[in-house]
Amino acid sequence: MGRLDGKVAIVTGAGGGIGAAICRHFAAEGAAVTGVDINAEALDAMAKTIRATGGRVSTLAADAGDEATAVEAVARAREAFGRLDVLVVGAIHDIPYGPLTGISAEDWRRTMAVNLDSAFLFSKHAIPVMESGGGGSIILIASQLGRVARPGRPWYCAAKGALIQLAKAMALDHAGQNIRVNSLSPGPVETGRYLRNFPTLEAARASHHTLTGRLGTPDEIATGAVFLAADESRFMTGSDLLIDGGYTAV
Repeated sequence: MGRLDGKVAIVTGAGGGIGAAICRHFAAEGAAVTGVDINAEALDAMAKTIRATGGRVSTLAADAGDEATAVEAVARAREAFGRLDVLVVGAIHDIPYGPLTGISAEDWRRTMAVNLDSAFLFSKHAIPVMESGGGGSIILIASQLGRVARPGRPWYCAAKGALIQLAKAMALDHAGQNIRVNSLSPGPVETGRYLRNFPTLEAARASHHTLTGRLGTPDEIATGAVFLAADESRFMTGSDLLIDGGYTAV
């Protein structure tokens, strides 16, 4: 018996390293998953892996920053699986490292549309469906950089800090609907997106700044998402689950 048996989840950023791992772990624990990602090829690869092990998955290749995508994803989850219990917002639009003086207004708005606005849009349309089914769990993927900062990441720190506070505010507003809202903050994780910021794999791995002496893995973050989605975390809302290898301990 899986920890998520009978639950239906939407995961945005489902084609990325952490998002795909969350989808796989959810499916392995018995959840049906609707994955959303703008990268259709990565999304299809994730879904193929889940179907190969007998899991239930539907996909939507679309821009998480558009409200129409949120509406369609919620509708697909209901049509395919009959309900909605879990929402994981993890879509991200990355831009190169640099100070805010080097960021165009267009790039700033685009990163906020995907990295922050999508949490508002998906939650807005998911909450009524969750409430109709008796409640649910919303997980906003933030970051250790929502608590501390690094050079060249002003847009990222701003968006991730906002997600941590948004989860707290939503937890207050929707507790009466039996909807829990938490953020999940990974530290540096070895994903394709992370590695692209460095000239070599060795340089990326040396950048970890963790007490464990290494980058995290997507599977290590996915286990935290399973916990927040499962009933075993039913006494947890308005919190930030930090899985950062000790990055913020010093």
